[in-house]
Amino acid sequence: MYRTIRRIGLVLAVAVGLVAGAGATAQAAVVNPVTPQALCGLGYTVQDQDPIQHAQTGVRLGTVYLMYNPVVGYGCTVTVKSAYAGSLTRTQVYLAAQYLPTQVDDGNRLWAAGPTRAYVKGGCIIWGGFTADPTGTIHYHDRANPAVGGIGTCF
Repeated sequence: MYRTIRRIGLVLAVAVGLVAGAGATAQAAVVNPVTPQALCGLGYTVQDQDPIQHAQTGVRLGTVYLMYNPVVGYGCTVTVKSAYAGSLTRTQVYLAAQYLPTQVDDGNRLWAAGPTRAYVKGGCIIWGGFTADPTGTIHYHDRANPAVGGIGTCF
């Protein structure tokens, strides 16, 4: 009787270990299901994008996208995570249009930050973003200009 219970316990322990191990492997290989088009909506197309890479290792952590909808004249920015997708890490995106308040989405996000939107037709904007690794170290997009914090684009 005790031998049977011990065997059942051993089998359950092995099964739980296998499931936990498979879960850890799946977490490491998580693919981000979020796209910039899905976040910004219909009519928006990618105008520019800039990768975010880990400052020391060069590993791609995400991408900041600038999208534009010519029908309505609005720009949209999003930061989509490549690494640590599905894990809460600080992620930010912003869009600063002329004569309008800067639009910012910043916080711990699973997949992406944004969208931020502003009317940009006939004007210039500054846009950008960042993401952090699990230690909290912030990594900026490749073309981040220290003087203005982002990339300048005119429509």
